[in-house]
Amino acid sequence: VTPLFHSPHRLLVGDAPLVGVLDLPSSASNHERPPIRLFFPATTVSPTPRRVKQARYFVNNRVSYVLQGFAHIALARHTTKLYRFIVRPLMWMVSLFFPVRFLKIPDTALVTTKKDDSPVRYAPLNNNSNKTKSQSLIMFSHGLTGTGEENALFCTALAKRGYVVACIHHRDGSSSRVPMPDGTCKFYEHLPNGDDYSPNHRLEQVSFRAKEFLYATKWLLGEEQGGDDYDHPILQQIRPKLDEKKVIASGFSYGSTTCSLAATAEPKRFQCAVFLDGWFHVDYSSKGYLYNFPPEAFGEDWPNGANNGNERSHAIGNKDGLTIPSIFINSAQFEGYEKLYAATTTLANNINAHNKHDSTIPESKLHVIPNTKHQNFCDVGFWLPKVLLRRLGKLLALGDADVLEASENILDLTLKFLKQF
Repeated sequence: VTPLFHSPHRLLVGDAPLVGVLDLPSSASNHERPPIRLFFPATTVSPTPRRVKQARYFVNNRVSYVLQGFAHIALARHTTKLYRFIVRPLMWMVSLFFPVRFLKIPDTALVTTKKDDSPVRYAPLNNNSNKTKSQSLIMFSHGLTGTGEENALFCTALAKRGYVVACIHHRDGSSSRVPMPDGTCKFYEHLPNGDDYSPNHRLEQVSFRAKEFLYATKWLLGEEQGGDDYDHPILQQIRPKLDEKKVIASGFSYGSTTCSLAATAEPKRFQCAVFLDGWFHVDYSSKGYLYNFPPEAFGEDWPNGANNGNERSHAIGNKDGLTIPSIFINSAQFEGYEKLYAATTTLANNINAHNKHDSTIPESKLHVIPNTKHQNFCDVGFWLPKVLLRRLGKLLALGDADVLEASENILDLTLKFLKQF
């Protein structure tokens, strides 16, 4: 019998018995830390004091919440009567039958309590009694309009192989919808069109995202403190094992832009970087704006028209640009965008040129997954039945490549790169 959905089980191969999932929402007592979804190698105590639940693709299975965010982008602004009285109720009804509501992430164990009686325990795979700090940490940034939940399978697959992975939900207006510390939510901020467009918006936005990325990294390492969840029992198990010299920057699309800026700002903070279909070029040539993105990662100034030009982010003092070894994994769709692909190639070449005299540093390479589009790098292909994917693939920006095989290729390239460190 042909399965109704693509099964992700082939991706989730590794030595960890389970993958623990801990959701850390915004904290009213620490406004600087963004929401984080933490994936980690785990096991369960026996006998378990309470029932272990599998994690869902969305935090708290908030399918309606996410659909309403995307409806704000595609159908009607959330401030309009059309949205409040028609779109929002419609999204709620659709969410009741939306297939992903009924799906669970295989081999996961959701941490459902802040107490130390949770049956889920951190289970490091590289537990060396002679070395307290031996755990690698991957920091992951989501794409434009994302929520930090679209790459759950990628994060789970890495955690199954022993990595701790922290996926950030950004609060800068680039997410479709994000919970805020005061209990409200922030919707996606639409950019002005026409003559009102300014390059400052994206440049300042990605700077804000990079600051969130860096703060979350330091918070998990214990260099920054505060918030209701700082002393969570799971974090008390994980934090002493984290090696500050084994932190990896990663992201999808706008998330690649974000972590490239963070790694440019603090190159000694990160061991290497993994970029999934990165957005490294802005082309709004009809208004005279054409620049590599973020300019700082290329060792360049902001374009003319942005803060009067010839300025760099005040947080960036590194004029060499991005220098840490990186892997760039691209879709065939992004390869087809000539200026974007050229910028990505330039960034990889710049890194290699900077490190050419050090033979111990792995080469930065650019790979393209054949017959893929942008959303092949997210979990969308696993959320819907195969019959719907065949009909809606183009609308959802999915290429002709097999959903599972494309995900396996992305994961295999990532793991081969990370094994060099």
